[in-house]
Amino acid sequence: MNMTMMRSVAVLVPVLMAAPALAQEQVTVVKRDGEKISGRFEDWNRQTDTVYVRVSQDDQRKFPMRDVRVIDIGGSAESLPASETEAASGNDYVLVTRGGETLRGRLVNIEGGEGSAEEGEPRSVTFDAGGERRFKFSEIARIYTGQYPQQTSSSSSSTADVPAGAIRVAADQQWTQTNIVVREGDRVQFTTTGEVQLSTDGADKASSAGSLKGRHAEGSPAPQFLAGALIGRIDNGQPFAIGNQTTALPMPAAGRLWLGVNDDQVGDNSGAFVVNANVIRK
Repeated sequence: MNMTMMRSVAVLVPVLMAAPALAQEQVTVVKRDGEKISGRFEDWNRQTDTVYVRVSQDDQRKFPMRDVRVIDIGGSAESLPASETEAASGNDYVLVTRGGETLRGRLVNIEGGEGSAEEGEPRSVTFDAGGERRFKFSEIARIYTGQYPQQTSSSSSSTADVPAGAIRVAADQQWTQTNIVVREGDRVQFTTTGEVQLSTDGADKASSAGSLKGRHAEGSPAPQFLAGALIGRIDNGQPFAIGNQTTALPMPAAGRLWLGVNDDQVGDNSGAFVVNANVIRK
């Protein structure tokens, strides 16, 4: 082999070695509106709850994680297994490994890898399923964000009425997961619109501040607050009042934010609140 050929081989080897690593970073993101975006996964910014996907050199897509239905790593998100989508129909995140393990819980972090803040570190995913576990990005097949497919309600405020980035909190559902992950001490500013019906009694209505009649519901998650008021909790923690206040509220714990309508029997409710939540990091 002459020196020119040896130099050609030396140049080709790093390129061939890099190809599998880049292939492992390819994802297809399915949004809740059905749109699919395929490209190289770059980052999930926990502070802004934003996913970044590089479609081409000049085309980087970014969107809130709450708008994501599933991230298919290395696949096209076609013909997803029924066993996975059924497991992901609840409110928990679902992580499926390439070894076939299915975990329900909470996405804690995605860090490292090209395009992230820690490019020198291999990309990894931390997932809490009753205890935190860390996976290589290449060990994961899919990440579902819950409510697959997105749950809809027969109530008067449809998903189509909700502006991009806002959260629809249906009155006939006890709790709605937001996919917003907070740290203890973070502050969240809530802006809420809408009115909900709390029973078949046409006059039994509530704004985000609570029942227009001023009544309470003893069996509600937070009976000390007015029935129908907008409330929150962090994962399975104690409910806290949100109401119609717009002052940024300190978060009592670290975890995923849930929102709910404070009522005891939600099955006969209708309508929804539309909530914008702005996270102010500590």
